[in-house]
Amino acid sequence: MSHRSRLVAPVVLAALLAVSAAGSAAAQLAGQEIHIGVGGPLTTPSATFGTEMRQAVDLAVAERNAAGGILGARVVAVAADDQADNQKGAAVAKGFCDDPADLGVVGHVNSGVTIAAEPVYGGCGLAMITPMSSSPGVTEQGHANVFRLTNRDDRKGPSLAKWLNANLGKRRAVVLDDGTTYGKGLSDGFVQGFEGAGAAVVTRESVKQGDTDFRSLLGRLPKDFDLVFFAGIREGAYIVKDMRALGMSQLFACGDGCWSVDGFIKPAGDAATAGEGVRILSAAPAIGKVPGSTDFAARYTAKYGPINNYAASSYDTGRIVMAAIEQAAKAKNALPTRADVVAAVRANKFQGIAYARPVEWDAKGDNKSAVIFVNVVEDHRFKEIDEIGGP
Repeated sequence: MSHRSRLVAPVVLAALLAVSAAGSAAAQLAGQEIHIGVGGPLTTPSATFGTEMRQAVDLAVAERNAAGGILGARVVAVAADDQADNQKGAAVAKGFCDDPADLGVVGHVNSGVTIAAEPVYGGCGLAMITPMSSSPGVTEQGHANVFRLTNRDDRKGPSLAKWLNANLGKRRAVVLDDGTTYGKGLSDGFVQGFEGAGAAVVTRESVKQGDTDFRSLLGRLPKDFDLVFFAGIREGAYIVKDMRALGMSQLFACGDGCWSVDGFIKPAGDAATAGEGVRILSAAPAIGKVPGSTDFAARYTAKYGPINNYAASSYDTGRIVMAAIEQAAKAKNALPTRADVVAAVRANKFQGIAYARPVEWDAKGDNKSAVIFVNVVEDHRFKEIDEIGGP
């Protein structure tokens, strides 16, 4: 063998070994199955949120499996309906905990349900990431396995209140909420921000979930207000409809519970653009602003129809869970434990398509890159007009 051959041979051998090792790593979990739980409301009026979350995760999982799964293992998304009910949410969590193949959970939607389910997930060590539960309490319970992609209500509420005061000159607000953990927390934050800006809350009430007739409530309001703020979900469309029917032209504002084409724009109809119109908060940039989001929207729409609201955030959440499982499996060279996955979630930075900056977590499990936007309704769609809060 020549001197040159003696030098080349080890290099070639090393390359072949590297290729072999890469192929082995890619298939090290071949034949196995990894489950990801998806917990949210698939029925009840909150189902527009839960169904879209499930569909976005299903798309992420299908794409992952088409690319070889997680190191050869097939990923299965197991969806369970929590019916937007706290007790049912805890029962769904127990079901996921009892599945030994389950290594992570995407969910839940409603803040109260998420908070009720957290101790169950904490007990079994499952990583849980909610794309949209925004009550501060979600990440204030001290569970190291709980993470939140969206922004917190104690940032959303005050930010929107201050924006309405500073940019639109709103000084006297009627504040309504739906009586839920989410609604009360968001309205608390709004009141704090509005009064902190020197403006006044003239009255504050809770409405009943599921009601669609608010004429009696609106009819007894003080006459000297310039803004109605609602912290809730489905009732917002009917509140603004009844305002316009009663000749009330004042601005209607709502948190991201109203950030829903099916849940708000369609039922509100022309009322959303009548009078002073509406200002609706959203917790992620409009599709098209972040690289990759337009292509994602095309794939999602082709399979499920138009995007309603949190599809991009839910898609990213599913991918974050799978990326953490893969990282943990590579480090262990075997199927990871739930604790391994939690550690990988916390350590990872993930560049998705919902936020411009990579997702990373603070000590409580909140996303440092979460942002807040204000939207109007125009041509039967949301139009983003300002970014009002961020990291």
